[in-house]
Amino acid sequence: MRAHTVAAVVAVVLVLCAGFGWAQGWDGGDLWTADDVRDAPLPSWFGGTGLIVVPTAQTIAPTDVQAHLHVIDVEGEWQTVWGANVSIYEGLEGGVTGLDEAYTGAGQETVYQAKYCVPLDRLFGLDPRAPTLAVGGRDLSDEINRAWYVVLSKELPLDPNGDNTALFTLGVGETELPDSPLDGLFGGVDLTIFDYARLQLEHDGENFNAALRYWWSEWAVTEIGVLDDNMGYGFTLVTGF
Repeated sequence: MRAHTVAAVVAVVLVLCAGFGWAQGWDGGDLWTADDVRDAPLPSWFGGTGLIVVPTAQTIAPTDVQAHLHVIDVEGEWQTVWGANVSIYEGLEGGVTGLDEAYTGAGQETVYQAKYCVPLDRLFGLDPRAPTLAVGGRDLSDEINRAWYVVLSKELPLDPNGDNTALFTLGVGETELPDSPLDGLFGGVDLTIFDYARLQLEHDGENFNAALRYWWSEWAVTEIGVLDDNMGYGFTLVTGF
């Protein structure tokens, strides 16, 4: 029953988002374009901007707010992950994530995360095209498994015109519980495969994960993927103040 309810909610969201996207027309001008999608950071499935589990060195822009909801089929039970991120200062973001029992081991829990993108070009006079560096943490109050990490990201063109790009990310982390995601080396790639869509592939230090994200509009994104061999899907809403 729960799975049917979740599927119905997601289906309604997809229809509403699609209607908004068609109404916008996607015809350029001042509207959100396919080029904007390449540079738009979004929350990972567990909070903080990133891929599926892996954080990137990107952060959301000041005054931006992003909220996400994901449901993941873990051994036949649909588990919910929800969260939101906000930024009030350039390069600094913080957020909250709610996790179901499969990811806590003891009922629902709320955890907090933060990330700071270090301005290497201003501090050290590096070329703005140099890789981006960020430091951050998840579950800062150590409710489940606190993680600290340092991560580098670099965007590279996939064709001479730069219409398709790939964001490569490599990082290292340390967690309270050994042999868990973000413990040790991790990395991934975020590919723009066609207009308004990005394919994400990663190894989070423990598992291989993959997801496809599609922008229905500037403020509505849906996604489907595989996390540790478990199917999941969700959506992200983007706004600001």
